[in-house]
Amino acid sequence: MSLRRNILANYAGIVTTTLMTFLVVPFYLRWLGADAYGLVGVAAMVQSWLMLLNAGLSPVVGRQAAQSHAGVANWRDTARFFRTVEWLLGLLSLLALCAMAVGSQWLALHWLKASSLPPGLVAQAIVLFSLNILLRLASSINSGVLQNMEQQLWQNGNLIVFSLLRFAASLPIVWYSHDVQWLFTWWVLVSMGEYLSIRSKIARLLPVKVPLFTFDLALLRQHGHMAATLAFTSTVWVMITNLDRLVLSGLLPLAEYGHYSVATLLASGVLLLAQPVTQAFQPRLSAAFARGGMLPACEEFRRCTRLVVLVTFPVAAVLLAMPQMALQLWTGNAALAMATANILRGYVLGNALIAAGGMLYFLQVAIGNVRWHLRGNIVFAVLLVPAIPWVAAHYGALGAAVLWALINLMLFVLWNSLLLLKLAPALWPVWIVRDVLWPLLQVLVLAWLLSLSPLSLVTGKLAEFLVLAGCSLMCIVILLLGMPDVQQWILRQLERVK
Repeated sequence: MSLRRNILANYAGIVTTTLMTFLVVPFYLRWLGADAYGLVGVAAMVQSWLMLLNAGLSPVVGRQAAQSHAGVANWRDTARFFRTVEWLLGLLSLLALCAMAVGSQWLALHWLKASSLPPGLVAQAIVLFSLNILLRLASSINSGVLQNMEQQLWQNGNLIVFSLLRFAASLPIVWYSHDVQWLFTWWVLVSMGEYLSIRSKIARLLPVKVPLFTFDLALLRQHGHMAATLAFTSTVWVMITNLDRLVLSGLLPLAEYGHYSVATLLASGVLLLAQPVTQAFQPRLSAAFARGGMLPACEEFRRCTRLVVLVTFPVAAVLLAMPQMALQLWTGNAALAMATANILRGYVLGNALIAAGGMLYFLQVAIGNVRWHLRGNIVFAVLLVPAIPWVAAHYGALGAAVLWALINLMLFVLWNSLLLLKLAPALWPVWIVRDVLWPLLQVLVLAWLLSLSPLSLVTGKLAEFLVLAGCSLMCIVILLLGMPDVQQWILRQLERVK
């Protein structure tokens, strides 16, 4: 019941946030203009880089919270560790904000190619969205604590409130001002309120209190190796997966980069669909390994994988088969949909593989051993990072999208095979082939056949929505029929009929 409640709460939070994010895009494009919306796309790219701190700190803090909540770690040490991380994060955030403020003028003049925005406005916008991102970073790390303390119902209720404030409440501001600075200023105020609300909730939940000015260097050293490993691994991963966006932000006019950002934002929906499931299972993976070792952790791991595949692959398959229809339904811009359809395909396929392959990352965090993940990312960075700038420079956004798909296919098949052989040999190749690749192939074939039918020729927003939703539902049914639990349930029902 707790697991189902948490998954439903996570979906309520992520669906609301995703809907708000997607629904405001057409209005932002219309009222701000393509150049200013390009700045929103740049902000999303910068967020992915600054969130590297989250990748190192959040899993470690969350794992400590899960162990204390399960009764296998000391709450006082945990509370002191939380406070130490807060001070460390504050210092690093201050340094990052100063760096962005110093470099904002150079970025506005020499990197971003805005045709209608003055460099001074662009520089101020860079500082504002950097401050907003750092506040969201602090909220994200603290949300990981709540998540692992099984407070996901409250966490998602809070997320919904501030998502509505961040996006829905921004529409009157953007409509009135037509100024991206007003939008970023509003986001800063909302992010500040969100951080304070989360921090206040954690303070009420902790069974012990620690002084405000607490910095425990011994605890930081104790957990620092794992945090540093995760942060370095994430840095390598972000270099591989975001270097194309960085290169294209300097090559494409800001208006074109805004259109490119629309495609990558829609593709990111595949990852967002997996997030509620992984959030609900992450503390259970850590607790399962702490109590019983590898066998129960692997059982939870496969259960989570099946749910991730069920919620992400049908949508990914439909976007791959009918990208132009999905883009046109969302933006109402036929020219944009035609120009970015193939870009969307590449990023959707890559993100679908990331959503499934990311489960191995959570398994490694649960067992406290991420060195193989680190080594693999270093190898792939050495091989692939030189290729990304060359492909993006010569083949533009479409080349970057194709490379994104190929990189992630290679990572999924080769690296995950090696990782399974090291961590859980019994799962290889069952997990890769039966749990992931075979279901993906099934829904891709079904969606492709549906795209060849007269359904793909319908026009009108309602008709297009019904076609896309209907195709996704058929893909879900196919996956459900292939799951062992569902097959056993069907056999039991047939036996009862007999």
